[in-house]
Amino acid sequence: MLNPASGLQQELDVGIAGERITALASTLPRENTKKVLDVRGCYVTPGLIDFHVHSYWGVNPYGFNADPICLASGVTTALDAGSAGPVNFLGFKKLVYEQSRTRMLAFVALAQHGVLNDPGELENLKFADPDGAAQSVSDARNVGVGIKVRLHKKSVGDHGREALRMAVRTGEGCKAPVMVHIGNTGISMEEIVDTLRPGDVVTHCYTPQKPSIVDEKGRLREAVRQAHERGVIFDVGHANGHFDFALVRQAIGDGLLPDIISTDLHGRMGAGNPVVDMPTTLTKFLNLGLSLEQVVAACTTNPARVIGWQDRLGNLEIGREADIAVLQFVDEPTKLRDCVGGEWNVNQRLAARWTIRRGELFQGKG
Repeated sequence: MLNPASGLQQELDVGIAGERITALASTLPRENTKKVLDVRGCYVTPGLIDFHVHSYWGVNPYGFNADPICLASGVTTALDAGSAGPVNFLGFKKLVYEQSRTRMLAFVALAQHGVLNDPGELENLKFADPDGAAQSVSDARNVGVGIKVRLHKKSVGDHGREALRMAVRTGEGCKAPVMVHIGNTGISMEEIVDTLRPGDVVTHCYTPQKPSIVDEKGRLREAVRQAHERGVIFDVGHANGHFDFALVRQAIGDGLLPDIISTDLHGRMGAGNPVVDMPTTLTKFLNLGLSLEQVVAACTTNPARVIGWQDRLGNLEIGREADIAVLQFVDEPTKLRDCVGGEWNVNQRLAARWTIRRGELFQGKG
C-alpha cells in the first residue's frame, strides 16, 4: 500500500464492506469474504484525482464522456475545469455529477455559460457573472469547488487583466480557489502570478505558449518561484497544447515540481491525443525524475488539500469511502509524447489494473 497522505508504504490487506474501508492490517481473515482481490506486485493507492478535465459532454463544446476513461485508469474523482457557468451549473449537477459513477466535481466558470471555443467566452466582459459564479459554488459545496477563468487571448480578448482581477474577487466572495488558464495571454506571467492568492491555481503550468513560466533563457521566472513559495499552486493540465518535455525539464531543474498532475482530457483532443490517460501522464513524470510517491501525492492528497476536501479524498483510512486505485508497472516498450513533437521511448509504464469506486470494482485497461 502506498498512501502519501499518511506516509505509509508497506504491505497491508485492505478490507472493504459496502462503500467503506473497514480494515487495514498485515493479514485479514478471509472466511466469510465475498471476494478477494490478489494485488501482489501492485501498488494500492487512494483513488486518483484528475484535477482538470472537461466532462460536461453533450452540452459544452469541450465536453466528453469522461466516466468510462476515469474508471479504467484509477481515477475515482475528476474536476471539470469551467465547462459550466452560473446559468448551466444546475445542468452539470443533474447530467454529470448525479449520473456519473466517478465523483465529478467542478470549477465554475466566471463566464456565465462556461468555457467556449469560438467566440471566446469573455471576449465581451458582459458575459462575466461573478456574483452568479460565487453563488453557484456557495450553494453547492458538494459539487462546486472553485472559480475558473481562461486568460488566453482567444477566450478573453484584451480583457485579461480585468477578468483575472474579477475572478480573484469572485473567489474571495465564495471563499474558494481560482483556477487560471495560462498560455498566449495578453498580460505578463509576472502580473498573473502576483495577482493570485495562496491556494489559487495556475493550470497548464508547463505550457510552451508565451509567456510561459520560464524566461527567454529557459530559466524559471523569479516571480513564479516567489509565487510558488507563498502558496500559489501549479497544476500540469497536460491537454494537447500545454506540455513540452524540454520546458518541464528546465522548470523542474530550477526547482518547480508540479503540485498537481492532471490530464485536461477534453472533447477537442483530436487524433493522436498525446495525453492518453492519467497513468500515462504519471509515467512521464516518473521518467522526468519524480518518485512514485511524489506522483501519487500529486494526484491524491495534494489536489484534495487544494479544494479543502482532505477529510474526504486522497487518503486510505478506515471509515473513508472505498475509493482506491490498484497500479502496476508494466514492462512494455512505450512511446511518450509531448505537445510539440517531442517523443520519448521508455521500457516501462505505469498502468491501472483495477479501480475501486465507493466499493465497486472496475477493470483497468492495463
